[in-house]
Amino acid sequence: MFSLPVVSSTMDEARRIAEEGFPGAALVRADTQSAGRGRLAGRQWVDAPGSSLLVTMLMPSDFRTVEALPLRAGLGILRALESDTGKSLLLKWPNDVLAPPRWGKLCGILCENSKGRVLIGFGINIKKSAHARANPSFPAASIEELCGFVPSAFSDLDAAAQRVARSIMKALQDSGWHEAYESCLWARGSSVQFDAGHPDAPKRIEGILEGVDDEGKLILRVAGQRKTFASGELSHLRSI
Repeated sequence: MFSLPVVSSTMDEARRIAEEGFPGAALVRADTQSAGRGRLAGRQWVDAPGSSLLVTMLMPSDFRTVEALPLRAGLGILRALESDTGKSLLLKWPNDVLAPPRWGKLCGILCENSKGRVLIGFGINIKKSAHARANPSFPAASIEELCGFVPSAFSDLDAAAQRVARSIMKALQDSGWHEAYESCLWARGSSVQFDAGHPDAPKRIEGILEGVDDEGKLILRVAGQRKTFASGELSHLRSI
């Protein structure tokens, strides 16, 4: 495990380790990031030092064949956080963990490939931060706000990172991941707005969120027709 005070991003650091030929699996954790980023271009992860659990898992090449890897990673994170907090959480397709009561963003997930290796990055908001980026649809949430305090499970961030990583590994090997994922899918069965296509010129679609398929694609019922999407952004529940 690599524990560092400051990095541009844990994803960048894990990629550097992979490119230097590090042979095995590894965890990279940082106290803060100077250039953290999200799944969509232009999205940044903003944190105050020590306010978040910032980790990237460097995985062996054989994990490239795991179907719906980002979704399964999210399921693993959700399970770990529910165990640590005693609270029920939801997953927003494809890569966010949401916390009640406002269903704000508690955790973001970013999965990439580098030199044949799989990188699974995640950032969990532990403490409420004035640096959190405002989002009217999904405001930032934190463990501290969720529980009213910071549980002792997060007093040692290296141990917390290892615990979440173990839960992710279990989810990646869980043959029943699909049913488990859908059981905690945010807005399932509800009318939603979905931005399909390139983020710079998205096509706004309205439909009923039915679930995900075995490959992790989103299933929407649009004008009575069942459609699947491999990428895009769920914006918010549609007013009826």
